[in-house]
Amino acid sequence: MSQVHVELTRRQKEQRLHFRATFPPRKGSWTLQLPTWRPGRYELGNFAQYVMWVEGVDAEGERVRLSKSSLHSWTVPEGILVVEWLFHADILNAGSTCVEDGLFYVNPVNCFMYDLERQDEGFLIHLKDLEVRETSDEGWALATAMPWHAEGGHPVLEAKNVQHLMDSPWMASPKMWHDSYLEQGVEFHVWVHDTLPSDPEKFMADHVAFTRAQLSYFGSFPVPSYHFLYLFPDRDVRHGVEHEDSTVIALGPAERVKSEEGYMEIIGIASHELYHAWNVKRIRPAEWMPYDFANARPSELGYIAEGVTTYMGDLFLFEAGIVNLEGWCQLMTRLLERHLNNPGRKNLSVAASSYDTWLDGYKMGVQGRKGSIYVEGAVLAFLCDTRIMSLTQGQSSLSTAMKLLWERHGKPREGLTADMYWNALEEVAEAPLQDLRERHAEGTEDTWKALVEAMGTQGLTLSQSRDDKGITRVHLSPSKG
Repeated sequence: MSQVHVELTRRQKEQRLHFRATFPPRKGSWTLQLPTWRPGRYELGNFAQYVMWVEGVDAEGERVRLSKSSLHSWTVPEGILVVEWLFHADILNAGSTCVEDGLFYVNPVNCFMYDLERQDEGFLIHLKDLEVRETSDEGWALATAMPWHAEGGHPVLEAKNVQHLMDSPWMASPKMWHDSYLEQGVEFHVWVHDTLPSDPEKFMADHVAFTRAQLSYFGSFPVPSYHFLYLFPDRDVRHGVEHEDSTVIALGPAERVKSEEGYMEIIGIASHELYHAWNVKRIRPAEWMPYDFANARPSELGYIAEGVTTYMGDLFLFEAGIVNLEGWCQLMTRLLERHLNNPGRKNLSVAASSYDTWLDGYKMGVQGRKGSIYVEGAVLAFLCDTRIMSLTQGQSSLSTAMKLLWERHGKPREGLTADMYWNALEEVAEAPLQDLRERHAEGTEDTWKALVEAMGTQGLTLSQSRDDKGITRVHLSPSKG
């Protein structure tokens, strides 16, 4: 297999990355492509705004600035052997790339380029100015799910192809904490940069608990090992991004990480992101199978990708015993208040809102125009879950359907359609669910009556009131008697 060799060096004071890539030779000119979006955020990312320049080098060492063929691509003339570019890297969140004193965090989908017509080529990434520790606790450590080895003390990372590269972030730091656990034969690694939560033993125990709970429902895990990469800097940030065999979660500042509220945020995001290992990384909408990084790929199934995951991530905190019923009710209360106070849910369906994340991103945009794939999608997932449980006297649930989708479509990497999803739900429910699809997935009917009835089937009472600012407040608690 041909490989692209990339030498990557940091310019820490400028917060920039210098790339020097040697592509396998080919005849004629070709297109050098930078991704236009990243998995986990279904909007155009416009990463080319951070590219300072792109140059080609021929056999005689002559350099030439490359011309753009589109906003995110460059034409490489015949005879160019090496391509170099400089990327500005100063954004610290879970989905971006940041180089600074004490941190080397790279999400390749932001900054790596590839041959548009040869995406099966492998990549060898030489981190030329990074020395990592092997046995000592002093010095820099490297955290990534991507295979790597050391050459002269410097890491060389190995990606099988473009799909693998773009979904394999890494972080290196001299302030790195690491632990691991084994669950059902799968190795799970936990890496923390900078601030460690106050109770590391509980931190690991809770990871084991929600991992075990999720595995017990799906029955198998997609990969033999998985990595949680935590960025906990002493600055304000909150973000999580799923990847094929890892996740990156950023939270700060330090005071928040060490607080009880911040700790529960971390565990909640972690449970959400782990569920993504099945749902969206494998049970994936057909529009994203495989990822087309060069073009916008809108889908109406964001309510499955993010809504189901939001609902299940919180539910598995309860299933794992990390929160009790009161704790789950608090999580659901916050979700329902966000749902009820967004008038956009009555204007655009959650399916239409899924499609339109590609227009105005994850901002709410024009007031009252659209809903949230996370919030409205989670509310719909709850309605589906309780309906299935009621119809089957608790013998089946939404988790039963998700396992079925994992076995049928996730494992064989078959892109998911709306019909496949709803057919699976109806199969385990042994009854039609067309009303939920028409009213609350592809329609904009108000959910309140359905929510009250659904809560009642679970022995919960749901009511609402308005505060003095006109904001809807939700009251959820176990029914009396």
